[in-house]
Amino acid sequence: MKFTVQRDQFAKMLSRAQGIVEKKTTVAVLSHLLLETSGSDTVKLTCTDYDVVLLDSCPAQVEREGKAVISGKTLYDILRVLPPVDIQIEKEGGERIVMVAGNSKYNLSGFEPDDFPRIEKTLTEPGFSIPAATLRAMLSKTAFCMSQEEARMNLNGVYIDIRKDGATVQMGCVATDGHRLAKVEYTLEGVELPFAAKSVIVHRKGVTEVKKIVEGESGEVFLGFGSGEVLFKAGTAALYVREIDEEYPDYRSVIPEGFARELTVSGAELVAAMKRVLPLADPAVSVVRLEVRPETLHVSSTNPQSGTGETTIFAEYSGDQFSVGFNHRYLLESASAIQSEQLRIKMNEPGTPCEVVPLDPEEKAIYVLMPIEEA
Repeated sequence: MKFTVQRDQFAKMLSRAQGIVEKKTTVAVLSHLLLETSGSDTVKLTCTDYDVVLLDSCPAQVEREGKAVISGKTLYDILRVLPPVDIQIEKEGGERIVMVAGNSKYNLSGFEPDDFPRIEKTLTEPGFSIPAATLRAMLSKTAFCMSQEEARMNLNGVYIDIRKDGATVQMGCVATDGHRLAKVEYTLEGVELPFAAKSVIVHRKGVTEVKKIVEGESGEVFLGFGSGEVLFKAGTAALYVREIDEEYPDYRSVIPEGFARELTVSGAELVAAMKRVLPLADPAVSVVRLEVRPETLHVSSTNPQSGTGETTIFAEYSGDQFSVGFNHRYLLESASAIQSEQLRIKMNEPGTPCEVVPLDPEEKAIYVLMPIEEA
């Protein structure tokens, strides 16, 4: 095998593989990626950790066809420090790979290609295409609410729900860790579904890798649904993600309906106010307190060891005065995810779930948070 490739294009392809190639695996070949030529003008990449499979490609000048298995991290670390020059990669005897870039030369050890997992994907799963910007927005508005607890596998991902609704298609993404919930829904026009409805849970690592392949993409992403896995195809990259084969909880039952109190504030001002008081938040309880008065929102935090911090912003509110505490990270992340200039906080009695929603009805996002009652 021998080919020449442009450094920036090659590095972009390899960067997508870095979260998949296992650094601490007991199966050494999984920390490597498979490079193989395709015709006279393409080099293809394959990598996997068995839960996720990435297939990608970039333009190349192929002089001699073949394949090689190389450490994904080592190759990428080298490319990151090279100038934007053409890179020549040649496989020599005994799985040794020689890489030449300008005045630099590297001799790398490889694996026998036959030792690499055999991966056969057809890229023909039934599915549909949506704008990359839409999928990017849906994941950015929900993924931060995924659970980090391995014991709750069905919460360790984003739940994607797709269904026909007359002449349109409704696509929703939901994530929850049991303490907060994020839900966003988009109406897709002109989409033909090969099924009436479909719902899957895409695990946390898969969501992270999907966000990488749609980053910077301006076209469409194809979502295909195979047997126990979901295909995300954007540009030259095709990512297969294993589904979490468990039932997602009934999230609709925890979204409250009807509220006694509602206040409207600038999202940017709320985020800025919280950041001003966070240095004084007690790390043991992580609480920021909101005191709501007519036309005023008082934001404060307290640390018994350090002191208190407080600030005030304008709020559209005309009801009775009340006070409520929230986990500062939960409220900050939810407010930061909302794109509308203003957001609305809806509440009932203390200790009951509240909603944080964008004021713009076109931004169909809902964040459900449980208040914190301080001792």
